[in-house]
Amino acid sequence: MRKTAKNKANPTTPTTPTKKWKWTLAPGSGSVVTSSGGSKPREMILDIVTTRVDGVFIGFCTKAWAPDESAYLFPMEKAVNDTEDGGEVAKEWKYVYSFLPRRDAIVDDGITPMKTKKGSKWDWKVVLLLVDEADTSLEKAGRHIAHCFSKLTRNKDVMQTPERYTFNKCFRDNPRALNHYLLDLDVAKVLKSLVCREGSKYATKEDVIQDSEVMEAFFGTSVAGMAYLEDMEEEDWEFLLDGADD
Repeated sequence: MRKTAKNKANPTTPTTPTKKWKWTLAPGSGSVVTSSGGSKPREMILDIVTTRVDGVFIGFCTKAWAPDESAYLFPMEKAVNDTEDGGEVAKEWKYVYSFLPRRDAIVDDGITPMKTKKGSKWDWKVVLLLVDEADTSLEKAGRHIAHCFSKLTRNKDVMQTPERYTFNKCFRDNPRALNHYLLDLDVAKVLKSLVCREGSKYATKEDVIQDSEVMEAFFGTSVAGMAYLEDMEEEDWEFLLDGADD
């Protein structure tokens, strides 16, 4: 009777090679890998609309899962208005001019801002953008802004949960006057800031009022623009931009 070999290795069974790891960092040194707890960044959408003011555009930031609700832009507004670092932020963001309340198109009285969503007490903020399309396309500007906003939210000192902003589309059809999107007083501020600069032919409020094209671009009609600015006291016009960078 043939004897069976005991403990004979199966030639088809692969053997696992042993490997010795060499750690280059001592415990407690170097960077620490943190866990996000498996949560994904919340998705936000950036859309841009053209206006009748040359080079001026409006950015709408909304929640991807709730397109009728505004994204949370307070950290962005705070960052660009920071007295110490706001200048550097503005340079990096390039095209972001300001964050302003969105006009409530239903009430449409020029002084009532739209809310971030129904029942909210917070104003919906839009992003006022200045883009020279001769140098940069709106699509490129939109992608840049979305990237900058996303980058800011990854700072734990700014937001606990990061958000991912994605540029969606630029709506070029049917550009509207600036007061279709902004409150009348903010329109006047933007007007004075952009048009009535040093060396401009518009030295006074009366100079601006006489230009019907400017009035129509900012206020919809020359009659509406003239009526609003003529009703503004000269002192209010003079100090319109107090505390703002013009």
